[in-house]
Amino acid sequence: MKIVKAVRPYPQHSSGNFKCKPYEEWIKEGGLTANACYPPRLLHGIAHHIEPPTLNIRQSQARLRFAEAFTINFDCWPDYLWCETIPFIWDCWPSMYDRIEKWFYKHNIRTAIFTSSITAEEIRRRCPDVNILHVTEGIDTSLYHAGDSLVRRSIDFLEYGSKQRNLFDKPLEGINHVNSTSIITQMMTWDDLLNTMSDAKVTLALPRCDIDQEVTGGVETLTQRFWEGMLSRSVLVGRAPKELTDLIGYNPVITLDRQNAEDQIKDIITHIDDYQVLVDKNRETALTMAPWSIRIKKIMNWLTELGYRI
Repeated sequence: MKIVKAVRPYPQHSSGNFKCKPYEEWIKEGGLTANACYPPRLLHGIAHHIEPPTLNIRQSQARLRFAEAFTINFDCWPDYLWCETIPFIWDCWPSMYDRIEKWFYKHNIRTAIFTSSITAEEIRRRCPDVNILHVTEGIDTSLYHAGDSLVRRSIDFLEYGSKQRNLFDKPLEGINHVNSTSIITQMMTWDDLLNTMSDAKVTLALPRCDIDQEVTGGVETLTQRFWEGMLSRSVLVGRAPKELTDLIGYNPVITLDRQNAEDQIKDIITHIDDYQVLVDKNRETALTMAPWSIRIKKIMNWLTELGYRI
């Protein structure tokens, strides 16, 4: 019976913050940890591009590693070289399926976790001997503010993130429309972004596959953006991923009418008080169902059922 120990994600990794939270929850739930052995910065290229075979020296241990498909070599370094590795994988799009399949076979991966149900099903088909679990992406609910009531908020419509996420080329006239092309200071820091989200009446919320087909290959999945909007009590307009509606049992998002988007958004703003009950429900739902602790408990139970020791 192998004992599972989690390893902290690399602190300077571009996505390290959101991957550190499940690691921290693993510790809170009593999970054991092992020291990380990332190479010095000057040698990062070796960990990214050189992939020696697995020796599997440590037969009694397994390492839980938090990884992105594109950087899986580095994110799992060097544990996959000498003991069983259990990768917990984000952002595994169709362009990465072949690589992940080969990586699993080369390094004798027996168990893996994915945040996308579509990806989990495809890798399960390709690697039938691998135990694969899907858990939806979670979030640290304590960070997000409930904000004031909708009618008392100052931002009418919010689009945040990269410019390609914007629905409109320029701010809508007649309302306070904040987006990444506006000359604003609301989103300069993380605290600014949190305050901005909780001061927005309406927020655009679309799955990444709707705006970035080239990267996602059309794979739809639940991301933190939806939890952020629900926790901030903003009216979400766009499209909810099926993973979200299946998980919570209802649609928390007002479906976007792309042919009449401007009129639809302005009408919601005009009648914003009608949506207070919905955003209150969304926040309560997210507080209950979004925390990483729920997912970590599920992972621990699943690993125990497979015969690992936690």
